[in-house]
Amino acid sequence: MKKHLMSVLLALAAVVFSAHVPFLKPNQFVVLHSRFQVESSFTEDPFQADFAMLAPAYYLIDPIGEQSIVAPVAKTSAAVYLEPLIADSGTYRIHAAPRKGPKYRGVETEEGKKYFSDDTLRVTGKKITLQYFSSADTYVCKGEPDYTPRPLNQGVEIIPLSPPNALIVGEPVRFRVLRDGQAVAYARMVVAYDNEHYVLDSTVDLYDVENQRRNNIFADGEGICTFIPEKPGLVLLFVTIHENIGNNRWESHNNSLTLEVKRP
Repeated sequence: MKKHLMSVLLALAAVVFSAHVPFLKPNQFVVLHSRFQVESSFTEDPFQADFAMLAPAYYLIDPIGEQSIVAPVAKTSAAVYLEPLIADSGTYRIHAAPRKGPKYRGVETEEGKKYFSDDTLRVTGKKITLQYFSSADTYVCKGEPDYTPRPLNQGVEIIPLSPPNALIVGEPVRFRVLRDGQAVAYARMVVAYDNEHYVLDSTVDLYDVENQRRNNIFADGEGICTFIPEKPGLVLLFVTIHENIGNNRWESHNNSLTLEVKRP
């Protein structure tokens, strides 16, 4: 009976947690006053908080690269809240360290695509397990948005190669996708705009196994993606990297970057 109950709970968890991605969302990207906070959550539709993402640690990385731990000030079932102190001028990175998530039973098709939850009912292939790890980043600035790329060289990172608080509609901006400090050649970066699910005729979840989202971006051989913002507002950039650790066991390492796009 206990074994059956655990199987049911795991199945329910797979349905509940499928397609959710992590994010960090500041209430100010250009910090103008002390009422500054950052929301940490998981979502299916950016940026609607669905359930709290409590990372093992949160870091504030200042303009010269020094790191300090940021303790949450509040937590609800939907989100964790931070109040980092932004004292001096410059660009700051806020980082949610990788969080170990659920392990799913899945299916890998002959094409190498990996499915879990309800999607496994419509495909055939070999059985696998998929362990999830999620991290998230955002950047804010105070005063002039001076910026030097400072990767942590740990886990999956989407590193802006120019000031991340100076994105303008229609102007190209480049990012490098890293895994443990190494460039990820030909990585895919999913682009999702705030509240896009209200205006799109049909939506595809952010893991997009079938690669159907029209604005997906692919890195070159050096892990560099070029993104041209289409509209002002908040945008979520999201990368998933799968790693085979043997015996049909896989890890899914996921990272998101939340930025603000301004009008020309």
